[in-house]
Amino acid sequence: DFEIVIGNDSNISGKEILEHIGSDIRHHIVVVNNPGPHGPGGARNAALQACSGDLIAFLDADDYWLPGKIPAQIAAVAKGATFVATGYSFDTSGNLTRPPDRIDSPKEIFLKRGIGTSTVLLTRSLLGEHRFRDIRFAQDIDFWYALARSPEFRYAAVEAELVVYSTAGSTRNKVTQLTYVFRILRINKIGPILGARILWNYGFSGLYRHYIEPLMRNLTGKKSK
Repeated sequence: DFEIVIGNDSNISGKEILEHIGSDIRHHIVVVNNPGPHGPGGARNAALQACSGDLIAFLDADDYWLPGKIPAQIAAVAKGATFVATGYSFDTSGNLTRPPDRIDSPKEIFLKRGIGTSTVLLTRSLLGEHRFRDIRFAQDIDFWYALARSPEFRYAAVEAELVVYSTAGSTRNKVTQLTYVFRILRINKIGPILGARILWNYGFSGLYRHYIEPLMRNLTGKKSK
């Protein structure tokens, strides 16, 4: 009892997409074209408008889920959660990134890292009329913040690695990323003191993940030889 809704943001037709999918699962799949601004937010919104399930899970085109992800999240929903994030790794490093243990206030969406879009499952009651804004980067964080402000928001984390993220589609330009984070802080009227703390957190985290961590891994590898 499930449906797969593909938010098509490409120039490929839905018919062509379905031709590459096995016939045993094809009847579960609906392809909807993104009628709005192109980008990840618009594609997800098109899919959100078309889906009908009580539980909604996101999966970007270049990422993939590991076995057991959805059952683990359904178990958390059965205990009262309306927003469930899992652990994930990157395809280039394999290092596990765990989601926050807890989110006690909306601002912690910005302060605590580790919620990947392809790891999230949420309930329709929490989704309501919320949709992604037309922002090229960091639109997912903006969306989580809007959901966290809802009285329906009840967070749960599954620490296990259940998603593998592709780094091919992400930008390594930290200035670009910080610019968009700054933009969503302004949109959400985050004060300057908290905003500076958030920007520092994002800047240092990105620097560590993309430069310091690989360097340390390479040095460790050389020593082990």
